[in-house]
Amino acid sequence: MSEIIPHKLIVFEGIDGSGKTTVSKMLFNYMKEKNLPVAWLREPSDSNWGKKIREISRFKTSIPLEEELNYFIEDRKFNVSHNIKPALSQNKTVILDRYYYSTACYQGARGMNMDEIIQMNREFAPEPDITFIIDVDVNIGMNRIKESRNSRVKLFEQKIFLEKVRKNYLTLTGKNIHIIDGNQDLKTILKRIIEILGL
Repeated sequence: MSEIIPHKLIVFEGIDGSGKTTVSKMLFNYMKEKNLPVAWLREPSDSNWGKKIREISRFKTSIPLEEELNYFIEDRKFNVSHNIKPALSQNKTVILDRYYYSTACYQGARGMNMDEIIQMNREFAPEPDITFIIDVDVNIGMNRIKESRNSRVKLFEQKIFLEKVRKNYLTLTGKNIHIIDGNQDLKTILKRIIEILGL
C-alpha cells in the first residue's frame, strides 16, 4: 500500500457523546497498524489556554462569549504552531479531534456568527483536507456522556444547547465535509470512514 495519503489533515467533529474521539483514535490505531506516518491530536490542546477552557467547562456555567472565543483562538494558534504544522511538515497524516468547526458551532449556538468565526480561524489555521461530522441523536449522545463520564451534565452538554450545536453542524457544507451516521456501531462507522479515505 502506498504511504501517500491524499488527506493529510483529517478532522473529526460532532456534539459531545457522538463517539468522534473514540472513532478518531480507532482510525489512528488502524493507520499505525498499516505503518502509515500518523499523529493524533485534540482540541482544546494541552496549552495553558486549553487548560483554561477545560476549567471553565468543568466549574463555571458561563463566561462572556468574546472571552471564551479568545481562549479557543489562542489555544488553536498554539496547537497549529506547536503540534499541527510540525507534524504535517514531517509528512505525517494528522488526525484531529475537534477543530475550528467546533468553535463555530458551539459559539454559534450561544449567539455568535459562525461564518465570522470560521473566517477568523482560516486566517491562521490550515484548512482540513477532509472533515467527518459524526452526527448522533442528542439523547443518545447525552446517555453516552452519563455512562462514560459518570458525572453531571456540564455547560456544553445540556440538551437544548446540544440540539442547537447539532443543527449548526448540519448546516456545514463543502466537498470535503462528510456527515456520518453516529448512531451506528463504532466499527461500522470506522469502516465507512476508511472507505471514504481509500485506505
